[in-house]
Amino acid sequence: MPLGKLGARCTPEGRADFGVFLPWVSDSDGVGLGVKLIHENDQFLQDVPAKTFEMECSIDPNYGEYWHGQVEIDASEKPHKKSAWGKPGRYVYRYFLERRNNEPIDWIIDPYAREFGIGKLSAFTLGYEPHIWSDEEELWKTPRQEDLIVYELMINEFGGDMRTATRHLEYLQDLGVNCIEIMPVTNISNTTDWGFLPIGYFGVDERFGKRRDMQRLIDSAHQKGIAVILDMVYGHTDSLFPYSYLY
Repeated sequence: MPLGKLGARCTPEGRADFGVFLPWVSDSDGVGLGVKLIHENDQFLQDVPAKTFEMECSIDPNYGEYWHGQVEIDASEKPHKKSAWGKPGRYVYRYFLERRNNEPIDWIIDPYAREFGIGKLSAFTLGYEPHIWSDEEELWKTPRQEDLIVYELMINEFGGDMRTATRHLEYLQDLGVNCIEIMPVTNISNTTDWGFLPIGYFGVDERFGKRRDMQRLIDSAHQKGIAVILDMVYGHTDSLFPYSYLY
């Protein structure tokens, strides 16, 4: 799967690139796909509407209809003076399918999203700066399997989010733990769930934090001699899982 052309990818120049496979959904059938986009801080302000952008359809030789588009996040094009549009931060979005006469057909969750907003919203971060890994990370070696002392860790019960969990790692180190097995952190549709009914595979659920929070947690654990196992669920999903819904 060519993930480099799928989901929302933000460039350093302030442009967001979107891409999704929708086999058998073609613009020649009189339909169009768009993306509705808003800054996270604007989503509950009645005076600030989300911005909508059309996407184009082309044919991928392996996967069929490929819908894609580019959005310039230009601060001079704010939908309202109160809007945070154009500022760095998290932007939430959803795809929408409609007929060419603007008759709505359906909303679509991005199956390739790297970040998530509240509920079923996908997201990306404008101005994202990758985590700078510590020198210890380059030298990290996972302990031998027979030497592992594993602590099963649920982020929401251990500290609420990844930042708090990172601050509590010394407690586990004092216990002699040298490996944490983190229960699923992928996106879910329910407010309370242990993570075993995912609707997204490629990012951290917004309840727990962002990509950099996950990276800091892993980096800090390795600095303390603690290996990290990330539990993932591939055998079953939520009924809203977009792969099942779309494909």
